[in-house]
Amino acid sequence: MEPRTVPTGTRLIALIARSLVAAALAVVAGAAVPAGAGASPGPGGAFVDLTASGGESRAVRLAPRGALVGNSAPAPDGTYTGFVRFPDGATRSLGPLGPHAQALDDQGDAVGCTAAGTGLYWHDDTLTYLTRPGRSTCLYAINDRGEIAGASAAPGGGERAFVWRNGVYTDLATPAGRASTPIAINERGQVLARVFGVTASVPIRATLWTDGRPADVGEMVPSALNDDGVVVGTSNGHPIRWADGRSTDLLPAGGSNVSVADVNRAGDVVGTVNDRPALWHDGRLTYLADAGEATAINDRGDVTGVVRAGDVPTVFRWRHGTLRRLPNPPGTTYCYPVGVDSSGTVAGNVTVGNVNHAVLWT
Repeated sequence: MEPRTVPTGTRLIALIARSLVAAALAVVAGAAVPAGAGASPGPGGAFVDLTASGGESRAVRLAPRGALVGNSAPAPDGTYTGFVRFPDGATRSLGPLGPHAQALDDQGDAVGCTAAGTGLYWHDDTLTYLTRPGRSTCLYAINDRGEIAGASAAPGGGERAFVWRNGVYTDLATPAGRASTPIAINERGQVLARVFGVTASVPIRATLWTDGRPADVGEMVPSALNDDGVVVGTSNGHPIRWADGRSTDLLPAGGSNVSVADVNRAGDVVGTVNDRPALWHDGRLTYLADAGEATAINDRGDVTGVVRAGDVPTVFRWRHGTLRRLPNPPGTTYCYPVGVDSSGTVAGNVTVGNVNHAVLWT
């Protein structure tokens, strides 16, 4: 099926008229508020709550240069609104899509899908529908070259990964009886996916496709991929770093309660060991706090995550050996950062009064 494109300007005007949340976001966009304006001071920086009064929002993915994609609360007519917030504070509505914005690139181009299974690609102010005839489709990742990794429903059940490049769909070879869901595409066009059984319970494996050729990374729940093709994930309770066909087990002696979250361009890995935020640099493990988890790392080595001391968790930013706790909005009972950009700005989600808020910490 040929992609269908529609301008989003008139859609945005109509949406603003009927959605309080989208209206609030549009006010921010119209004012071109600089990042950090109106923020509340705190011990380690300031925060910007992106949620309109009476609504809710969710941060999904933060790009290296600071663009953020997320979803806002349902409007009175029941629709959800995707949004992209740019580093200068301007905000673009992605229109009603259901809570399924998935990823974006450094230019703010975003991908996702509707609840009904139509792939959506926003480039500048144009929305393109990317779907396969008779097959529900979702777009999961995009790189700065505009290459998109997605998946469509497959005969026999499950979904199969594909890459969309220059208007052409290329299916990524997946073994019979298995399904594949992409989680990342890097600047080399390599696609990382989880591969799992359709009808039988089989261990999840990771597969990395390079120029359409699959490499079996092994039995692993993959978490992240960097631009050099390094894959990280968790296998049977062990943190694994895979590069150039070789897996390295990062588990220290006595390690348990392990998860792996992210890897940067240098190959540094972050995650959790023994319920503590952990950083592996040049193969050496450093614990960043006594309790919590690390969730993301940028290319200059800044780490974010959550520290736990008492009843309320706190988001942190770790830089050059120093951990700073970032301020919670009043009434926070839960928080989780989704990324840290190249400037050190952290994006994530907090729960206040059972309502989710997308937040930026500067």
